[in-house]
Amino acid sequence: MESTSDPSSVHAHKDKDSSSNNSDSKTTDGKTAQETEENSETTKRYYALYSLHPQRVSPNAEDGQSQENTSSLSVIATNLTAGAETGLRKTIASWLAKDKAVPGKGKFTSIGLNLESDYSSSAICYSSVVELPASDSLGFDHITADASEDSSENRHQFVVSFVSFQDSSLDLFRCEFDQYVQGLIPLLDKELLLTCSDPSLSSDTDGFNNSASSDKTLNVLDLTQLSTDIQPYLEQWPTSVLGYLTRTLQYVGPDIEHLIYAALLNASLQISGASAEKEEDIKRFFRCCSLSTLMEQLQPDNASHRSVTGSSDSADLWQLQAPIVSLTFTDGDQQSEDNGNGNSNSKVVMDPAYSCTFCKNAADKLMTLDASNVTKIRDFLESIKLAFVHNLNKLKRFLIQSEVDYYALYRSLCYLRKCGCGELLVQYVKLDGGPETLSVLSALETFIKDMNQPLT
Repeated sequence: MESTSDPSSVHAHKDKDSSSNNSDSKTTDGKTAQETEENSETTKRYYALYSLHPQRVSPNAEDGQSQENTSSLSVIATNLTAGAETGLRKTIASWLAKDKAVPGKGKFTSIGLNLESDYSSSAICYSSVVELPASDSLGFDHITADASEDSSENRHQFVVSFVSFQDSSLDLFRCEFDQYVQGLIPLLDKELLLTCSDPSLSSDTDGFNNSASSDKTLNVLDLTQLSTDIQPYLEQWPTSVLGYLTRTLQYVGPDIEHLIYAALLNASLQISGASAEKEEDIKRFFRCCSLSTLMEQLQPDNASHRSVTGSSDSADLWQLQAPIVSLTFTDGDQQSEDNGNGNSNSKVVMDPAYSCTFCKNAADKLMTLDASNVTKIRDFLESIKLAFVHNLNKLKRFLIQSEVDYYALYRSLCYLRKCGCGELLVQYVKLDGGPETLSVLSALETFIKDMNQPLT
């Protein structure tokens, strides 16, 4: 009998190593949002915001070759120590000197920073360049000492960095980071920048001047929302970028198995009875579990599907029109939110409440993970999808063999019954299966229906 991939076993070896050291850690079920927030305050997560100023170099170099433009970084806001901030600035300078940064597309780097001692600590850093238009649409004024400055340099640029000394898989949150950085742009409402672009002022060996210690370049920054909005926004990045995983587990509880199933089904999720913030958290969690990218790769057009299956029944074309799943919060949910404890006593109702053994096992494992370890939660969500795709590929292989081998047909039947997600796998096979494969699958479905043994 063939083995199946169970997402709850993917991290089993890791859990064995860490169980003795974390036997007293609280699970997602027993930890309130307030406790999680208090725990996050003691974590080692930091931010830094810099202004980026291009500075031209004289084309009349001694060697007769023109030199590339250089830039200077000026720190605007950070909660890093002075030593750690200096190390971070050097890392960013090196990155910008080597690679052409694409505004809005961040980069993850493993770096060593001196945080609270003379010893360097390993950290994961996300950095992104934010480029604003040279127009005054955001209320910017630009004054330069060089009236002939190139228009490509006449842009307002910033570099935002988020640093974590405890999260090992921040790259899994790339989309969340990129989106969060975009939310910073409206807050950068006013900058009065006076730059002297005399080529003789650019002499830093790394190509980047330390404007915090140089008096050759005058930078006067006036971000009107720096202390009221910008700094609070930057400080909240762990809660906004990472915290939605923990909050969703608290909101939904054990019913998370139905949410995972709906995501694997590529259903259309409709949420009611929840605040806008809660709804956004759940939808982001839902997207983490979704295989929509795989669906797009496999999904045929309507006409070709009918030509293969010979059917136009909407039940057979589920992938062409996503099923609707509604999630409703009831019984005083808003009151519990207003109390601010984040531990809602509301009832979660999903209609229809799809589930399977695969999703139930995944949900049970998920609810035992440390709520404060968001990267481990995200790792496990990725392992769920990998295990499902592994099961799907194995079933496809059996079905192809079944076209010429009756024993393989029996193995396919046994696998569908054993894998714990047979109903879902059948739906995915129908997306790109050839005529012979779909014929075999149809025979299996007919047999299962006649035997009155539905897949679980």
